[in-house]
Amino acid sequence: MNAERRSPRGRGVILAVAFVLGCGAARGAEVEYLARADWPRVRSAESVIALPALKRTVMRFDEQENAGIVIRYPGGDLGNAWAFEVRDWLISLGVASRHIALEPGSGAADVLAIEVVDGRSR
Repeated sequence: MNAERRSPRGRGVILAVAFVLGCGAARGAEVEYLARADWPRVRSAESVIALPALKRTVMRFDEQENAGIVIRYPGGDLGNAWAFEVRDWLISLGVASRHIALEPGSGAADVLAIEVVDGRSR
């Protein structure tokens, strides 16, 4: 879409995602993004772990000693509920709940930002 034709809200979402991407890059972190459109309607362990963002997150978590996972979610009840659901799936896949933190502020309305962090700093 042409930049002149974007709505102010569209530009805001683009800027927010760019900000989130920039913050991760500044810390040297690899942030995974999970779009609401990619979240399966009918979920199973196979369908959830097949999602590239979650697969890479779990692999990165398993590779790092003292790792933690931060799930940043969009505001509102729906974003919060989605973050809790993803957290529950990560727990069912073997990540202990004490290693997962939920934080508001993914930077976009329909996106989760998921990051593996050093668990000692949390």
